[in-house]
Amino acid sequence: MGFVLCLALGDCAGTGPHVMVPAAPIAAARGAALVDPGSFDPPPDGPAPEAPDVVPDGGGAAAPVPRAAGGGGPNGQRPDRRVADIPGSGVGPGDKVVALTFDDGPDPIFTPQVLDLLAQHRAPATFFMIGWEAAASPDLVKRIAGGGNGVASHTWSHADLTRQSDAGLRLQVDKTAALLSSLTGSNVTCIRPPQGHVNPGLVRRLSDRGMTTVLWSSDTRDWTRPGTETIVRRALAGVSPGTIILLHDGGGDRRQTLEALPRIIDGIRSQGYRLVPICR
Repeated sequence: MGFVLCLALGDCAGTGPHVMVPAAPIAAARGAALVDPGSFDPPPDGPAPEAPDVVPDGGGAAAPVPRAAGGGGPNGQRPDRRVADIPGSGVGPGDKVVALTFDDGPDPIFTPQVLDLLAQHRAPATFFMIGWEAAASPDLVKRIAGGGNGVASHTWSHADLTRQSDAGLRLQVDKTAALLSSLTGSNVTCIRPPQGHVNPGLVRRLSDRGMTTVLWSSDTRDWTRPGTETIVRRALAGVSPGTIILLHDGGGDRRQTLEALPRIIDGIRSQGYRLVPICR
């Protein structure tokens, strides 16, 4: 119950490793409308492996992946790390655009505040969502999509996809994509493997499911709560054409991220860059 309470309150500091728990108890604690996850069960093929305990994304460079001829995207063997790499982005390698991305939501406390700030600044972003969190807060998913933001998958329970069988991918990938697609009315075709854990085989397996693997090129490590100034500095330090910035709207106390967000937006624009959503 300790983990349920900390997640319901949006603050898991001091509760040990960041552990994802089933949606139903969380939804009950929040009083949220719950989409029945069983409606999106993948075809049976034996039991899916249990999701391991996890921590938020970032915390170091994502696992290196060899580049394949033809680059990333549906037919490549590497994840996409810049906006121009993503199929259908309509962006060239030198275009002065930046993408803000948020992981681990939707969170009923912090995600609405992120959306309010984005709307105030007329800035789009992209949200890589946890499936059971989306099932617990379907109205938030609809609000995200309705605001012109990108919607993408972050697996059902923040599991390490490199450790999943085909049955596990049906749970973690297909079930999440089906839920998000049903809530938004659009096909969800982008996924960010938790903690950036990828290898060429996984990128190919995801590609076979019609999913583009998207990581990041700038990591703020905001989940460590290093202070607002540090988050702003890290977000702006590496800005260049096509930068994808990693932030978090869920998984813990995100007050520092909220404080940093307006300054990040202003700092990006002051350098002549335009903010764009991805995976739409």
